Amino acid sequence: MLSKSSREEIVRKIEFKNGYPLKEEFLTPATRQAITNVATVQRHLFVVMELLRGENGRIERSAVLRAASKLGKDSEKKERAALADEIGKLQMEIDSKVSEIAAWVISEDNARLAGISPPRYLGKLEPVEFKCPSCGAQLPFPTGHTITCKYCNSTFTLQDVSSQLKSMIQGI
Repeated sequence: MLSKSSREEIVRKIEFKNGYPLKEEFLTPATRQAITNVATVQRHLFVVMELLRGENGRIERSAVLRAASKLGKDSEKKERAALADEIGKLQMEIDSKVSEIAAWVISEDNARLAGISPPRYLGKLEPVEFKCPSCGAQLPFPTGHTITCKYCNSTFTLQDVSSQLKSMIQGI
């Protein structure tokens, strides 16, 4: 379920970009859905960031793992670095999408004030969610390095999740 604070964070970002409070009751359903979709993706990205942060913290707290990392014996170090880089890129894409929605909100407000119909939002109108690439079932939030589909038992890594997040952002 979408955390209310994730959606509120996106609304605050839009308000900051536009310089005035957002009145959602004046927005079209498509724009409200776009805000919800961005908030959903933001929340998924936050979960992935926290998992990565936890893994890095676990390595730093363990003398053996820390030593292995310094000696170049940490086989997953490159994967974690690549995932951290991917997370940064995804966050920039989310910020770009928030800017697009902020501009869209202004165009809707201008149309409403002019007494004309708002322009039609061209983004994805259905809610975004993680889906299993194998069977299409909804996947749960990641809780570790891998996610297992409860229907077909396919297993996916956090890197797989980040690529799905990217496609979710592009569809909004």
